[in-house]
Amino acid sequence: MNHLISLELHKLRTTPAAWISLAVTVVLGGLSVASNALVPNPGGPAFGSTAHVSHTLSVAALTSMVMLAMGVVIIAGEYRSRTIISTYLATPRRGRVLVAKLVTATGLGAVVGAVTFGLAWVEAVVIYGARGVHTLPIDLVQLWVGTTVATALFGLLGVALGALTRNTVAAILGGIGWTMIIEIGILASLAPEVAKWLPAGAAVALTTVGAAGTAMLSPWVAAAVLAGWAIALSGVAARFTLSREAH
Repeated sequence: MNHLISLELHKLRTTPAAWISLAVTVVLGGLSVASNALVPNPGGPAFGSTAHVSHTLSVAALTSMVMLAMGVVIIAGEYRSRTIISTYLATPRRGRVLVAKLVTATGLGAVVGAVTFGLAWVEAVVIYGARGVHTLPIDLVQLWVGTTVATALFGLLGVALGALTRNTVAAILGGIGWTMIIEIGILASLAPEVAKWLPAGAAVALTTVGAAGTAMLSPWVAAAVLAGWAIALSGVAARFTLSREAH
């Protein structure tokens, strides 16, 4: 299994799209922090307040969507380029290949989430400090851990979705569209009691602190719900991936 994971990491290191995605994540994460902290928002939370800092450090939406796409590419990209055939010939036990891809995406997602939030934290400290706010009034550890867990599990969801569809574009557009449009754009407003039990709702609960999180799932429950969705979808993906022809 360690050998298979090493091979997956090697594939990612030699995939330009992976490096571009990581670079875009870092750049957009930095721009998001700066714009959220510095652009005036009339009627919004006061500068340096819990709500304001929480909004400034809300990079999980970005990292989660990037890892969803990366997870899809890890497996659906191989079907698109037809390298999946040589992968299965080298390792006929497809279950091990799928597990290696799931572990790789989850681990990479944890690193991307943790590093991106860490950089955002440093940037926020500098910005707020320059304007006289030297203590950020939120539970930074909870927010950091929540971002890391949410990003890791969305990487897992991406692999499962890619394994089910085998179509990179359809899986990425479908996954992001469902998350951002159906769950967050529609269900979060029309059926919040349902939405909070779905993947995006659980991820939002994991990365929200202060009064805004009182109507959401607790962090532990949210983590369990998001992990449950990721594991369930991975199980369905395994069921179909292991029995379908590789083409």
